[in-house]
Amino acid sequence: MASPQLRPKTRVLVPRDWSSESAALRLLSAERPEEIFPILLEEIVKVGFARALVLEVDFETGEIKPAASLNCDKAYLNRFRTSLWASENPVVSALQNLRPSSLDALYGSSDSWYAYPMIYRGPSRCWEAEREPRQDCLAVQNFRISKKLQFEEQVCKACGMQGYATLLLAQLQNARPQKHLDRLEALTERANGYLARLFKFEHYYNRMRDMEVTISRLQAVMQSMADPVILTDNQHRVVIQNRAAERFFRVPEGVSEGGRRAVELNHRWFSAALSSMVVSATDASRDLTLVDVMEGEEVLFEAASAPTHSRQGVRSGMVTVMRDVTDLRRADEEVRANLDKLRTAEEIVRQDRDRLNLVIENVGDPIIVADNSAKIVLLDPMAKDLFGSAETTRDPQIVKNQAKLDAYLNSFTFSFADKENRSLRLYNPSSHTEVEYAVRSGKIYGARGQVAYTVTVLRDFTAWKKLEQLQMERRMLEMEKFAATGRLAGTIAHEINNPLEAMKNAIHLLSGKLDPQWQPIFEALRTENERVTRIVRQMLGLYRNTAPLGSFDLNSVVEDTLALFARPMTKTGIEVQKRLGDLPPMKGSADQFRQLLSNLVVNARDSLQPGGKLIIKTQQVLASDGLHGWVKLSVADTGSGIARDLQKSMFEPFVSTKGEKGTGLGLWIVKGIVENHNGRIRVHSGVGKGTVFSLTFPVVRPVPVSPLT
Repeated sequence: MASPQLRPKTRVLVPRDWSSESAALRLLSAERPEEIFPILLEEIVKVGFARALVLEVDFETGEIKPAASLNCDKAYLNRFRTSLWASENPVVSALQNLRPSSLDALYGSSDSWYAYPMIYRGPSRCWEAEREPRQDCLAVQNFRISKKLQFEEQVCKACGMQGYATLLLAQLQNARPQKHLDRLEALTERANGYLARLFKFEHYYNRMRDMEVTISRLQAVMQSMADPVILTDNQHRVVIQNRAAERFFRVPEGVSEGGRRAVELNHRWFSAALSSMVVSATDASRDLTLVDVMEGEEVLFEAASAPTHSRQGVRSGMVTVMRDVTDLRRADEEVRANLDKLRTAEEIVRQDRDRLNLVIENVGDPIIVADNSAKIVLLDPMAKDLFGSAETTRDPQIVKNQAKLDAYLNSFTFSFADKENRSLRLYNPSSHTEVEYAVRSGKIYGARGQVAYTVTVLRDFTAWKKLEQLQMERRMLEMEKFAATGRLAGTIAHEINNPLEAMKNAIHLLSGKLDPQWQPIFEALRTENERVTRIVRQMLGLYRNTAPLGSFDLNSVVEDTLALFARPMTKTGIEVQKRLGDLPPMKGSADQFRQLLSNLVVNARDSLQPGGKLIIKTQQVLASDGLHGWVKLSVADTGSGIARDLQKSMFEPFVSTKGEKGTGLGLWIVKGIVENHNGRIRVHSGVGKGTVFSLTFPVVRPVPVSPLT
């Protein structure tokens, strides 16, 4: 706190006649402390003293110097300058003793001086000490002092004001009556009383100015803060708030009724949050959602509050600072979401790592992973058997394997090749023999394009050769199987061919000798006999496509095939449906298509129960150019269906779903006919739901050519 300071004044005055105005009134008319000393000195000289001056103590520097004088020049005044530490100086002794005294032959001169000390003192306590109440007021302590003055204690502990200490010196001329000295003491005491009051008044005035400056600075700080700052009383009513807080707690001009209600809600929420913090007595901060009156948006704040107390320690209110954490919370939520994603990714990486380790452990070949310095970092169990580990006793053969591997890894790691295939002969501890391994290595590069790791896989040539031998034996068995099938088919075809020739001769002899009513049956018998003859020839040729190709109508083939099987299926309660579309002529063998349809229809018939359905559908699909297209043939039934495990192998020979009743060659023949006509076949089947065979064949529409004229 600022304290008033006595301003040094050095003036040489000539006494005047003050009879019109008493000394008391003159002292009482002084408005500032520095006006007291000139009036006092003039009154003292008027009493009859030749010279007079006032020495002031500077408590900060410890210097004693003239503050005011009368009839003393500057050179004369400099003789009185001293310090508090000059204890042998009569001036310092007079100040410390706090008693009026006469000083003779001061500073080597023949002049005599009368010294009267003046300090800040009074019988009444200051306002702060009176209010609290306290007994350590400086004015009262100096008033009751009975020992030497302690200059370091001249600060009031109640109000913080720093006191003053001065010494009035009046020069004595010859012998002065006692009434002159009494008059001097009375004037000095009265002047000291007025000085103490003015000094205290100026102290409070300076303190008030300091407080105003402090308040102004605090208000400037509050207004410059971007966060809302609010000072409330004990009833949570707003006392002071900055501009940032007014955005939420003050109704602006021209705002709508909704804005007014938003301000009311903000006050209620804020008051409720303060009440909750006061009741809990532990929460220093709390989340608070307020409505921006101008924007109409909700803003999330973190309200931090601290109580304010009076000098007596009584709570007088609270100071609340609210920080906008909307973006911070949003960022926190994003961080949490990213953390969850990171944990999920970490879990996926862990699962992938475990899966990779499981694959490496069960791959069946030794795997070695080395770093960019050709140092081994990972060995799978099979590689550990070949190259050992640090815990196992080193066999000389295993050490030899390790030396070969180190040489190979160094050569490959520091080479320019990305991949390398070589062979190594290594000792196999399980078989106790040397085995030739096929070594395949590759490099893994880091983000900067440098080699990070190398992966090496060893494959046992011996096991590989055994596998190739097994595969070769399997192929030989299959070839033998097909050869046996061919021989069997040739034998069967040869044996069937003889009775077929007899049947053909009998049919030829019956030609033209039957009644007209039996003629359709005779034609069907002759046609089917010729088809069986062609099938037998194909079997003799090991199913080589020896039939001549030509144009035929697929719908006619469907009609002829269904004419053979429709009546038996109708008797067993099977419904046959035809959905034949408009088709162009097809290039191929009509006999093979009859055989194809016969096999599919027979398979469908065998899988159907009474009441089932057989649906045969044909349609044409044109390409975008209008010339090319496809003919689709669908044979669908509602039968028992084909099991999923048989769908992959049902087109292979001797695979049958009919058990002992089937030969397993029908679908094999169907596949061969479709492939001979560049077609595709698709099967959709479900157990108990039926089967659909979809056959697609490419066709080209003929382009009409106008004759040349």
